[in-house]
Amino acid sequence: MNKTFICLITGPAGSGKSSTSKALAEKFERSAVIEVDTLRHMIKGGYVRPYPYNEEVDLQLSLCTKNACDMANNFLEKGFSVFIEGTAGRKMLEQYSSFFKDKNFKAFLLLPSVDSLLKRFDDRGVNEELRQRTVDLHKQFSEKKDELNCQIINSSNQTLEETVQEIYKAIL
Repeated sequence: MNKTFICLITGPAGSGKSSTSKALAEKFERSAVIEVDTLRHMIKGGYVRPYPYNEEVDLQLSLCTKNACDMANNFLEKGFSVFIEGTAGRKMLEQYSSFFKDKNFKAFLLLPSVDSLLKRFDDRGVNEELRQRTVDLHKQFSEKKDELNCQIINSSNQTLEETVQEIYKAIL
């Protein structure tokens, strides 16, 4: 496959975005992974968590999405395919889709069952606030999934490699 592309991997915390993106990137000769959380954490003075939602959260998430898009374009110009991983709601998905409307862009929502997410969370150690945020995000994604312009993958009973293969086939 010589044609470059941008692939967004989104979903709630614990859904496997990072692991999936990194494993996918390794399947291509020239690829990069952009971690949106890393971009968000570059903000030091005035940083806000992405919840509860307010105008400052909106500004920071929008800025990080734009930065991810700009970085992806830089990689594309040099012949790299790009995997962007991060939690993206409807507004951010629209921002990505609009920015990449003339590019080879695909978005995937990893949406394992809430029980699978909580088991993964519990295996990592207890962070009760983030655990509850994961449940809330799962509910939001589940309610809005038909409105989102992305392929939905229920990775509840899949290994990492099975999830990677499903997305890999859809990219090709």
